[in-house]
Parts: sequence; structure tokens; C-alpha cells
Amino acid sequence: MSDIKVPGFQSSEVFASIKSAFDALPGDQKAKLLKQVNGIFEFVIKNDEGKEETFTVDLKKEGAVLKGKGPNKADAILSLKDADFIDLASGKLNGQKAFMSGKLKIRGQMMLATKLDTVFKQLAPAKAKL
Repeated sequence: MSDIKVPGFQSSEVFASIKSAFDALPGDQKAKLLKQVNGIFEFVIKNDEGKEETFTVDLKKEGAVLKGKGPNKADAILSLKDADFIDLASGKLNGQKAFMSGKLKIRGQMMLATKLDTVFKQLAPAKAKL
């Protein structure tokens, strides 16, 4: 789990907690979430220092959270700032508003990104509110 955490990226803490929450799910709930979301998200996060880090949330094939690009092609690539990701994951920032205001950029399957709310609610409830 610690291999996901990156100094200078608060979002890496959220990805680490999503990974541990997902790993702790019983098999049937894991399968249900994979079926419900059925997508691979690649997050390109930029911190205040201008550094970029990539995280992959695979909720299609393996059900894994990884630092860097995953082995499978992402269905949706989301680019946003570290602080905006924290707000998005904690529910302070609405995904549609973030997209409309330019805080969130999406390449690939845009409709798949609407399922992120489900992912955050199920896997990062309290921990995401850093």
C-alpha cells in the first residue's frame, strides 16, 4: 500500500485508502462493484509544484489501484490538480461543475467518469476527507 503514496501529493493518500478499502471488500461485493463500474480510470494529478503523477483505478478487469499507468488501456483519463482531486473525492467538488469550470479534463469515455461518484462513496467515505 505504501508504494502508492507519493510525497507532495495529498491525492496519493486517497488512492492508498481506496486501494485498502477495495482490497478489504469481500469477493461478492468486489465483483458487484466491478460489474457496476466496468471501467479503467487513469488519473493524471498535478501538484502545486507543477509535478505530475499518474494513478490507475482498474474497476474492469483486475480491480486494482496502482501508481503509474496500469497494464490495461484506460477507458477514461482524468487530469486535475491535487487539491481539486481531494475536493472531488471528499464530495466538496461536484464532478460536473469541475468539468464545466475547466478544473477537470476528461479524455475517453466521458459517461464513465460519472460513475466515479459511486466509487468514491463506496471506497473512500471518511478517509477521503483528509
